[in-house]
Amino acid sequence: MRLPSHPGAEMSLSVGLIRTRYLGDVILLVPLIRELQAFDPGSRISAVVNAGTSYPLERIPGVEVLTLSSSGGGRRLVGTLSLAEALRKRKLDLLLDLTVSDRSRFIVRHSGAKRTGAAGNPADRRRGDPWEIFSPVDLNNGPDHATLQFGGLLGKMGVPVSGIREKAYPPDPRWKEPAEAFLGKNFPEGRPILFLHPGGRHWFKRWPPDRFARLAELWMARTGGGALVAGTETERTLVESVLSGTAGKGIVPLIGAPVGLLDALIRRATVFVGADSGPLHIADAAHVPLVGLFGSTLPAVWGPTASPRREVVFHRVACSPCAHVGCTMGEENCLSRISVREVFERVERVLR
Repeated sequence: MRLPSHPGAEMSLSVGLIRTRYLGDVILLVPLIRELQAFDPGSRISAVVNAGTSYPLERIPGVEVLTLSSSGGGRRLVGTLSLAEALRKRKLDLLLDLTVSDRSRFIVRHSGAKRTGAAGNPADRRRGDPWEIFSPVDLNNGPDHATLQFGGLLGKMGVPVSGIREKAYPPDPRWKEPAEAFLGKNFPEGRPILFLHPGGRHWFKRWPPDRFARLAELWMARTGGGALVAGTETERTLVESVLSGTAGKGIVPLIGAPVGLLDALIRRATVFVGADSGPLHIADAAHVPLVGLFGSTLPAVWGPTASPRREVVFHRVACSPCAHVGCTMGEENCLSRISVREVFERVERVLR
């Protein structure tokens, strides 16, 4: 299949993207979608993502979201078959596999797409893989940002890329009123809000909760504002640990909030502070002033790219970036080397 030599030269493309990972990974699809739509404004894009991560793509014009269930056993197989059939019906011109898993291979093999490609670690290649084109990426060491590395696959498949890093997506307006009600109740008189996200997929990707507490106290003392501490239901203990380290006045927990409410509240924050995770990328996409805390992952690969007022704090150690299979550094791990004073100085810098 030959792609048009310039936008609009032929009929609109039907393109599939497979990125069945986490919320932050889905937000990082937005620059690729922008590249595709810049090349072909009439393109029809079908994005395959995990259930619970679709929010950022649901209101982007020209994008249809297909969710892959995480159910096990027979239901898992049926769901994968159904999704492959759904893609086949869309008569894809291009299908990009940005996951490289057993399920994504199956979907690609049965999609009927005219051209297929994948971006993944070279060590993940297998005999008989279904892709026509394979673009090697190194999402641990880079050196390029993940969005640029995935963009390399677009280029190899005939779609020119310009290096777009903008991640902005349309929020769901239905969450505006609930967010305003929450803020009006907990932060009256429009006080400045420090939004804290102490979570992370691994403990060694998290800044210690007592330091989040001290940062919140420092913020409230210096600004007269309040702090909001967010986490999933499984991070309840972590959020409560942050709250227990404060005097309790002016700091509010947000536990298990739907992504839409989380998004709406982050958009209304004065500044966001958190580690490499989905909420950090929400703040970046919303152009909220932010400070990202990095250690086990490289900010050059996974860091914020869109907010005009953004800072990262990163003290590289010998094992950075790590393989995320465990940590032997204990209290000397990479995130623990970041001081409260340093983070607050970065907060002040993004708010100047």
